[in-house]
Amino acid sequence: MEYQVADPSTGKMKRYRSHLNVLRKRFDRLSDFKAHCNQIVCNINAKLAGGWTPLGESQNTRHFTPLHMVIGDYLDEKAAELRPDTMRSYRSFCAGFEKWLDTVAPGCQAVLFNKVMAVRYMDYCFKDRKLQGRSWNNQLKAARALFAWSVEKCYCKENPFAGIKTKREAEKRRVLIPADQRQRITEWCSSNNPGLLIVSQLVFYALIRPKEIRFLRVGDVFLNEHYIYINQNISKTHYARFAALTPDLEKLLSEWIRNAKATDFLIGRDYKSCPVQQSNSRFVKDWEKMRKELNLNDKMQLYSLRDTGISEMLKSGIDPLSVMQHADHHDLSMTTRYAKHADPHLVETISARAPAF
Repeated sequence: MEYQVADPSTGKMKRYRSHLNVLRKRFDRLSDFKAHCNQIVCNINAKLAGGWTPLGESQNTRHFTPLHMVIGDYLDEKAAELRPDTMRSYRSFCAGFEKWLDTVAPGCQAVLFNKVMAVRYMDYCFKDRKLQGRSWNNQLKAARALFAWSVEKCYCKENPFAGIKTKREAEKRRVLIPADQRQRITEWCSSNNPGLLIVSQLVFYALIRPKEIRFLRVGDVFLNEHYIYINQNISKTHYARFAALTPDLEKLLSEWIRNAKATDFLIGRDYKSCPVQQSNSRFVKDWEKMRKELNLNDKMQLYSLRDTGISEMLKSGIDPLSVMQHADHHDLSMTTRYAKHADPHLVETISARAPAF
């Protein structure tokens, strides 16, 4: 493809060429390739008619790559870097974004996706999908990541989502689980589901996230050294850490893994130490069953035990830095945020311990 543009510095016409053969391998059929080239020609003609000039710009055929192909390359590269669990959110965003793109701008080339279209997509998320606060911001964050990668790979000149401001997020309502309710949970699990009791105490005492528990192996448990090793491949933050064990939890675990192999999953299928991994939703489903039978507040989720454990450790006098490291937080501000949780026994505590006037 070639065209001519007047060079204002010389007053003469200057010829420009773009080699499109590099795009041929992206199309299975020659007819599709030719149709795509014709579209590129039409776009260039429209830009020239509007006063655009390529002077001072280097030609880059990657700019003409269809955006859906760019997204495919993006997902392929991320899949080689990230865990399958993490990839689910990337694939979910890209599937929704491509569905919208096919409706408003099918066949859109990467370089033609601009700020106006970015704003239109975020408006679609707000008005049509009814996303607000944190969910809307998550869409914006994912879109920024996609186009930041596209700029890095020379598919785009700039990130069209970079200038869009985030929305204010509603503060998370975290409910702590008081000691009397934890005792009821312990009694119910001891009688009905001992495996769920171990999971609950791993979350509360060792501050291990439920998703991380699914990947733990028996060989990761070091009872004599009083810790569980969580390697970077299963850690949410991708940093290895040592999760401390309490005497009560050590006693439970020593019985639990007595006849297990080091390669077995610590909490495998059907709450057994075995070679088969536990399912994604089993912990949550069994927790919900227990919560309903005990008539607990529906805001008391399994993850609430981790929030409660952090809060209790801070109140017990353990220094925030140690709690931060134990909880696998990036900084102290994240850890001390748990001090803001509503304590159902705060009134009794203050009344009993308040100093004299």
